[in-house]
Amino acid sequence: MRTWFTVTALFVLAFWQPAAAQTANPIIKTNGQAVEVCGIWIKPRLYARTVVTQTEICLENPNTVPLEGELRFPLRESQTVTGFTLSPAVEGGPVMQAVPVPKAKGTKVFEAIERTMADPALMERAEGNIYSLRVYPLMPKVKRVVTVATTEPIVADAKGMNRFDPTLAFAAIRGGKNTVLSVEGDTAGIPVGALRFDPGYKRTGFVRTSPEGTTFSGFLPLDKPRTGLRIDWTAPGGDSVIGSWFERRSYFTADVAISGASVPRPAPAAVALIWDASGSGAMRDHAREFAVLDAYFRKLGRTEVTLVLARDRAEAPRSFAVADGDWSDLRKVLEATPYDGASNPAAWMVPQGFGGDTSVALLVSDGLANWGAAAARFPVTLFTLNTSPQADAGRLRHMAEAANGHYLDLTILSTEQALADLTTLRPRLVALTGDAVDDLVAASVHPESGRLALAGVVTGPKASVTVETVDGAGKVSRKLLSVPLTEDRDSDGFAAKRWASLRIASLQSDGNRHRAEILRLGETFGVISDETSLLALERLEDFLRYKVMPPPGDMRVAYLNRAPSDPLSPKTDTAQIEGLVRRFGELTAWWERDFPKGEKPKPKPEPEGDRAVATGAAVMAPAPVAKSSAVSSGPPSSTAKPAAVEIHLRKWEPNAPYLSSIKEAAAEQRYDAYLAQRAAYANSTAFFIDAADIFFAAGQDEAAVRVLSNVAELGWSNRSLLRILAYRLLQSGRPDLAMTPLTRVRDLAPEEPQSWRDLGLAHAAAGDTQEAVNFLWHVASHPWDWRFADIDLISLGELNALAARAKTVDLSGIDPRLLRNLPVDLRTVLTWDADNTDMDLWVTDSNGEAAFYGNRLTYQGGHMSRDFTGGLGPEEFMLKRAKAGTYEVRVKFYGHNQQVLSPYTTVMMKFSSGFGTDGQKDQDIVLRLSGRGESVFVGTFEVKGDGSGQ
Repeated sequence: MRTWFTVTALFVLAFWQPAAAQTANPIIKTNGQAVEVCGIWIKPRLYARTVVTQTEICLENPNTVPLEGELRFPLRESQTVTGFTLSPAVEGGPVMQAVPVPKAKGTKVFEAIERTMADPALMERAEGNIYSLRVYPLMPKVKRVVTVATTEPIVADAKGMNRFDPTLAFAAIRGGKNTVLSVEGDTAGIPVGALRFDPGYKRTGFVRTSPEGTTFSGFLPLDKPRTGLRIDWTAPGGDSVIGSWFERRSYFTADVAISGASVPRPAPAAVALIWDASGSGAMRDHAREFAVLDAYFRKLGRTEVTLVLARDRAEAPRSFAVADGDWSDLRKVLEATPYDGASNPAAWMVPQGFGGDTSVALLVSDGLANWGAAAARFPVTLFTLNTSPQADAGRLRHMAEAANGHYLDLTILSTEQALADLTTLRPRLVALTGDAVDDLVAASVHPESGRLALAGVVTGPKASVTVETVDGAGKVSRKLLSVPLTEDRDSDGFAAKRWASLRIASLQSDGNRHRAEILRLGETFGVISDETSLLALERLEDFLRYKVMPPPGDMRVAYLNRAPSDPLSPKTDTAQIEGLVRRFGELTAWWERDFPKGEKPKPKPEPEGDRAVATGAAVMAPAPVAKSSAVSSGPPSSTAKPAAVEIHLRKWEPNAPYLSSIKEAAAEQRYDAYLAQRAAYANSTAFFIDAADIFFAAGQDEAAVRVLSNVAELGWSNRSLLRILAYRLLQSGRPDLAMTPLTRVRDLAPEEPQSWRDLGLAHAAAGDTQEAVNFLWHVASHPWDWRFADIDLISLGELNALAARAKTVDLSGIDPRLLRNLPVDLRTVLTWDADNTDMDLWVTDSNGEAAFYGNRLTYQGGHMSRDFTGGLGPEEFMLKRAKAGTYEVRVKFYGHNQQVLSPYTTVMMKFSSGFGTDGQKDQDIVLRLSGRGESVFVGTFEVKGDGSGQ
């Protein structure tokens, strides 16, 4: 076995800058010494209503082993990441500039290059406003600098002041001794007299003015507590237009003053309060939410409120009367509400029958979704309220504006401003038209602080935009805005990227429909989206191998010179099918061969030592095959009579300290016992899985599903966690619920065949045989990475078994040479949740002979599939005719080659008797393994009779 020492460093740095609140302390941790921040350099450029910033963060690894780092940070809704670079891992190497790639491709390339111990970096949108930057390697004692470029418009406060503190995001970061946080920037288009600088700038640096603008510099100690370096400036009262040239086109972004009457909104006859009580709801600022509700109900005086608590599903609605602004009964319920379970947008809905011309709904949520179906359109006016730094503001804004309401970002708005939005009809955008302009888009239909942000493409001179609005009294107004045609080739492209960001946001409300357009925009403009990431590579051969266009410069020239003759290309589907036909013929030959069922003359001793693992596939003994007869092209058959088999699975009983109190509690008190433990284990996947098992065992399935659904809250972009969740749902007989996490995994990693196979098996479990066959054929008919040997053959066997049992299924798209069912008495399949992790399936038969990677064909005909040393599986054991006796199934954990630290690996095993026959019976089990070299007993097949049923 190769020994691996690489561990994980997790960085969580808060780039988010709330108006009046701080985020939780950032976390920088490893299993050794903490990674040190050796400096932060912030370089903002301030426009009248926009800030463009480059932030350089120096990181140093004080440990003696290399680390992979993941930097996660939330951005405000209006902030956009427009690029990043990474300093070289070794001195003298090139600075790595990121380029846009399709999101799934970015993950595939990063992880493939990481396996070669090379030097990639990847930045992607994880979910909502949460971004992730993966860096490898952080070498011992070597400093690396990450440079992140962002843009953000600044919204004036109620007094018309723009406020910006570039240091606020890093208030909780502590660097090494004598390290500093430096700010050095300039302004453009802001009058000198409108600016106010914190005294710290002049005390530690300077503020200088010139006809071109103002430059400023200051610094703070990074190793000590510190105050900020805020800059205030008066928001201009007129319209602001910024143009830029990008890729042979002219773009503009504008900030337009909107006027018009505001009138009181009619008091609602009834209010529906949809309260997101999912696990992530605990992060929200409930005091601020209660302050807004208090002001709102006092303003209304008297109303009826229908409360819906929404988690993985919606609870039964409850009614409350508000009289003279007193909502104390409702508040007590909200204050006592536990936050638990996944976030299901389908649960964010008013009760059936709720409505009326003046009724309104309030959705209090972070907008993050990880369960169930999409949110339905609201039948009444909807206001969405958010107080969490981690949120999907785009979803909340779209939901509100589609229902004639507002999105209220309470991380920015004061209680007074929020109340005014709830109770006032104000001007709103009706239409954008113009001359010599195209693709006009607005940030929102509702002006913020009386101003509307919009952008577009300029197609000719003398361009203009007409902004049509209607005020609260119903009066329609039109405003003409002149837009210059910018042809400055040296412009920074800000307006173009701003337009692309707004355009992507407008398409994101129906992201599945517009995926291709979102991908095109992200790749063209270098903007991170749900469909695009930014990838940095070091070596030309990596750009060539994975067909990624390098950034402009010498490497791009070299790429273009070599790319046409590059021989590296994936196999064609034709070659894949022909190879599969050959291997299926070999498997059929095994199935047709008669094996002896007596005692084995000389049992082979079971090897105990570690095996050698080559850089490619593992060293293994080949499975002998006989010459195959022609493969049947007729419909698969399932008429074989299986042997009498009983399956006995090991009872999984984790020995965790939190379980006894939950298990021993009375049924009606068990959920409270679980909640009492929840806070201490809120980030533990094992806790939620183990606790859910207790509820499932007690027959409390509804509570079990809620508890288990918390796994989705822990990592909606973590494929390993999502697989664990799906496997446990499948084991519990809920394939309908497993579809959501499995679909997410497929979207995150379509290059992993396991993603498609898992979805196929889930559809089979749900009774949708045709869809299952379609997914399994996708696996069988496509070429995959060499690490996934024989997954196509295993999936083909599952397809044929399904088709044989279903009787009526469309197989017209499948090569007839591959249509033959091979029923067997015994079959067990091992899969696991982690990539780059080596698990092995061992089956000891009734002769005492073990089938494993080194003995793939046993004396009585047990067949073991090829070894999966690269992670995920599957590994499959089959026996056509089972001799009477006991067959013991074990799993051996050989360790992992991951560049991350994981405390355990979760495996799922499926035991099948009579596989491929009408009498097929299946049982699943999910187990956790920890510790290299661990061998775990999983279960047995008990075969009755002499195995002559076939």
